[in-house]
Parts: sequence; structure tokens; C-alpha cells
Amino acid sequence: MSDPMKLSVHIDKELPPVVPNAISFETGLSKVQLEQNEATYEHHGPEFSALDKGALPCFYEDLILGHPFPLIFATHQINDIDTLFAIALFLHRDLAIHPSTAAAVYTIDFVHRLGLPALAHLDNNLAKFFSALRDYFPVTGLTQRELSDRIKSAVGWLREYVYNGTLSLRGAYSSPVIKILDQGTNGFVIAETSGSLVDGWVELYRMGFLRGLLVSPNYSDKRRILITRKSSFVPLNLIMAGQILNQMELAMGESDEWHVTPDNLWLESPKEGTLILVKDIIEVLVRI
Repeated sequence: MSDPMKLSVHIDKELPPVVPNAISFETGLSKVQLEQNEATYEHHGPEFSALDKGALPCFYEDLILGHPFPLIFATHQINDIDTLFAIALFLHRDLAIHPSTAAAVYTIDFVHRLGLPALAHLDNNLAKFFSALRDYFPVTGLTQRELSDRIKSAVGWLREYVYNGTLSLRGAYSSPVIKILDQGTNGFVIAETSGSLVDGWVELYRMGFLRGLLVSPNYSDKRRILITRKSSFVPLNLIMAGQILNQMELAMGESDEWHVTPDNLWLESPKEGTLILVKDIIEVLVRI
């Protein structure tokens, strides 16, 4: 993908961490490689956390301070909206000096570094816009032509957002209806939704809750359940809870498919749901 000024964007999962004669943006760089090489930006991998400065604000600040850049922007894939906005800045330098760009950069970085909980702290329409942009770039299934076309569209939408405050893409997202079943201490909640459990947790965070479990309605013997804590500062041992719940599943003759996400913030039931009663899951969470 390129523009009339010969600026080009190269997207290839096989690119090395440090791409010669190119801006290397989230290409699997280590912190040592960031320190030793110019025009390199990274915020993925085990060395980086939400406390580290994001790749997008680092790139933006270098850009506005006059850092000389190669004419090629290289990245492995569209990991998130921060990569999209970096591409927009690279291709359209007028964005760098627009007075609304700084707020957009740091808002997008905030959402990228903190993940889904950050959406709860944005205007609801802006959160929908960012969620729709994420959904617009699935991890697999797009041809290079489709990817290029979608990047051009997304860059246009981001320009409209900066210049006019227009949120052109909203997707099919609608806020799920949440039913609060019970509340505990330290931001603990038990709730139910017939919609997406992930989107439901964004709404619960928007209400001020910090941890707990969200369940699907009891339409059959099994319920889908998503247990979470908002950050590592919030106490809830999801790893131990997952181990105990999987032991309970095996004792019932079911599959031990409860799993914790790598960031240790989400514990999800088996895709088909679980036979374990909500009250028994709560007892597990109270004991650990």
C-alpha cells in the first residue's frame, strides 16, 4: 500500500524485528532493540506491560519533534487501532499538527494498553467506534487487497474523527442489557446478560464494578460464565479458581475447559457452558 508521495506501508508477519530502511512498528522488538535502533516502536511481548509507554505516542512525539523517518512503515499486522492511527499519521502528516490529534493519540494508546476495561471510561459512541474498528480487522481471513482497502477506509474514518469529530463506523454493537443479581465487597458483582459477556463486562466496568462473574441466562442446564478482575491491582486468584473449577468439571464427567487469559484477568467457562451452579462458583471464589 502506498501514497502519491512514495510513502509505503508494508504488512508482513515474516518481517524481522528491525526492518532495514523502514519504521519498525510493533514487529516483535525487544527493549534492547528499541534502545539500539532508530525508528523502532513496540508495545507487545512479555517485556512490555500496561505501565510501559505505548508505541503510538512514542511515534507521534518523534514525528512532531522532527525525527527523520524512512519512507517505509513496516508492521507485522494490524494488531490494534494504535497501529491504524500510526499508519494514518505516517501517510497524512497534516494530522500531526492538528490540535485534536494529541487527544486522539493518547486516548487510543489508553485503550490499547489497558484493553477492554478502558472502553468503559470513554464516551459510549467513541467506545463503539473503536470496537467497530477492531472488528473490521480480523486476525485471519483477509486477502492483501482486502486488507489494503480496509486500511484506506479506516484511515479515512480516523481523519474524519480528528478533523470533524465524526464517528463514521459503529458496527452492529449495542450495549447489552445487564441484570444485577448480587453485589459484594471491593467492587464484586454477580450479573446476568443475554448478550456478549465481554461487552457486558465493559458495561459493568462503566457502572463502577471491579470484579466478579457475568453469566448467560439459564436457558438450558448449562450457562456460559465469564469471571474477571479489572486489573492486577484487584484481588481475585483466577488461576487457582480455574484449577478448582476444572477439577469440579472432571468430577461431573465434563471437560476441563475453564481457561485463564495470558494477562490473568479473565477466566472463561467452556464454550458450551458449565453445569456448575453459580452459587458453587461463588463459594470457590470466596475460598481462594
